[in-house]
Amino acid sequence: MSTPLHVIFWRHAEAEDVASPGNDADLQRALTRQGRRDASRMAAWIKAHVPKPWVVCASPAVRARQTAMTLVDYPAEDARLAPERSIEELLTVIASHQDTHTALILCGHQPTLGSAALRWLAGCEQPLSIRKGGLIWVAERQREGASNRILRASLSPDLLD
Repeated sequence: MSTPLHVIFWRHAEAEDVASPGNDADLQRALTRQGRRDASRMAAWIKAHVPKPWVVCASPAVRARQTAMTLVDYPAEDARLAPERSIEELLTVIASHQDTHTALILCGHQPTLGSAALRWLAGCEQPLSIRKGGLIWVAERQREGASNRILRASLSPDLLD
């Protein structure tokens, strides 16, 4: 039996509203005070529960990088986690890390993140929403030549109170 791969789908925490329309403005949105608080609390939970070693990958959007930086100083920026990217692109991030780490933490955006988590877990092609700052943790093990994925946790910041 091989070491399980733990994939954490972590949605960025609450961010400022868009001041002006446009993709560049959206990418520059920073976390709100509440968002910073929620991200820090979720990072503390991850540190206490998710096995190491980790790789933390974040969307290039400021709000996702700020969320990830509550867990590690230098998350790997990955454009495949950016807003409006496809589920397939996001899942290639997992495929590219599958044999190298115990835990892969992906900090990204809705609706892609939730739908990718559901597809990764169950092969289901349905939308799934993750609350701002929340996560879905899926572990994958190889047993007798077959892949077995299990839901380890689904959390939102309000459950950490």
